[in-house]
Amino acid sequence: MTRRQVLLALLPPLFFGMGFTIAKPAVQHFPPLFMMLMVYGGIAIVLALTRRERLKTPWTSIIAISAFAVTIQGALLFWGLRSDSMPATAANLILQIQIPFAVLLDWLIMKERLDLRKAAGTALAVLGVAIVIGLPEEAPGILPTVMIIASAFCWSLGQVLARKYGRDSGPGLLKANAFGSVPQLALATLLIEQGQWQSVVQATWLQWSMLAFVGVVGFYLAYMCWFTLLKQCRMDEAAPFILLMPVVGIVTAAVVLGESVSLAQLAGGAVILAGLAIVSGVRLPLRSKAGA
Repeated sequence: MTRRQVLLALLPPLFFGMGFTIAKPAVQHFPPLFMMLMVYGGIAIVLALTRRERLKTPWTSIIAISAFAVTIQGALLFWGLRSDSMPATAANLILQIQIPFAVLLDWLIMKERLDLRKAAGTALAVLGVAIVIGLPEEAPGILPTVMIIASAFCWSLGQVLARKYGRDSGPGLLKANAFGSVPQLALATLLIEQGQWQSVVQATWLQWSMLAFVGVVGFYLAYMCWFTLLKQCRMDEAAPFILLMPVVGIVTAAVVLGESVSLAQLAGGAVILAGLAIVSGVRLPLRSKAGA
């Protein structure tokens, strides 16, 4: 990776970590799918006005990618995060299981090389997730935990499908995801959720501010950088940088939401990050291609 790519790769975990943590109070007010509909609806409008070029990715691929990467993933993630038994700090750590998922799916779909190092790292990351779930004084709820793990799998599958079938630039892929997901989210929130209008009329300026922060920072800026990175780098080069996300998220949760960080979360987080570093080969992105 070039120095510019490394600097670009530092931005997604920063934006994801802050946006995901602030989404905790936002999603406790707005229904999850409805919140995502407002976010991606805004992104679709902005990109329709600023990026007028025609999408190159086939619509069948756009529908599949956006279904896994946005609609299904978002529903599972934010329903899990909405639970009172799921602190933002624990959710941030558990969500990092998406990295071994991404590496494994990249091996299956993109035929990337999978070795014993990656298998061992995956097992260690799963152990870390078990520590986060099982050791805290107030363990995260089982159902929201399963939802977040399932959302991590769907996110990983969506990213690998975007690498394989996406034909647009990074911003173009974000535009395709927005266009593909808005109809899905609109139908899903109408069929599954209720209280959408009440959440709009009863929202305070603070809740609107949080929603705007999540939309602009946690989605628009984060995915603009992430999809641009995926078009330039392999998954095993890009994925390690996401390991910084829980660090940013835990700090944000402690500073903004006042959440405490337990020793079990620190221990589980350390094990998760160690396993994910092994899976991803965290030093690889820092090497130049000439020295690889």
